[in-house]
Amino acid sequence: MMHYRKAENVEKELSKSDLPFEDCMPKSQKDFLWMHVKGGTKIGNVIEYAQAALNKGEHRCVVWSGSGGGVVKTISCAEVLKRSHPVYQVTRMAYTSVEEHWKPQMEGLEEIIVNRQIPTLHILMSLDELPDSIEGLQKPNTSTDFWEGGGAKPHPQHRQQQQQQQPGAGGRPNKRNRSGRNKPAQQHGKPAVEESQPTSQSQG
Repeated sequence: MMHYRKAENVEKELSKSDLPFEDCMPKSQKDFLWMHVKGGTKIGNVIEYAQAALNKGEHRCVVWSGSGGGVVKTISCAEVLKRSHPVYQVTRMAYTSVEEHWKPQMEGLEEIIVNRQIPTLHILMSLDELPDSIEGLQKPNTSTDFWEGGGAKPHPQHRQQQQQQQPGAGGRPNKRNRSGRNKPAQQHGKPAVEESQPTSQSQG
């Protein structure tokens, strides 16, 4: 890779249907507040926003999602929120597809695009009672050994994707000729919650 330079990462935009909570998602999508946490997210801002939404009755369920540098802050957000609200919690791991672009620095070389699967943490927190049959359910005012026990196993569908798409050790990255094509669109995933004004996703 000495003749290439690292360019942009294009992360696949997730939808609510991609979340690994098929067995415990609220029936009404309007009760579902989705908070995306990044490495630069201000925890105080997003916590205040989520608490206000729950207190006003705008939502009954919150999902925190984060990958990379946002994982630790995702955990912190969930821990802070459950101190102020009696929530049922389900924590699960999934994978997000990311295209890693490498630009050639010599003529005659093609752009390299590496498809990676990065672990992403999702934490569902619901004010409404969830069934005891849900795997990994944590009830209000109880502790969990999730963080001490190595975390949750990836959802089966996402684990299968990881096995199919992740290149083997020593394997060469997939090459794709980008000649004649427009410059790849910039990452169109939902931005992190801004420091100045928290944002959320919801569906009507």
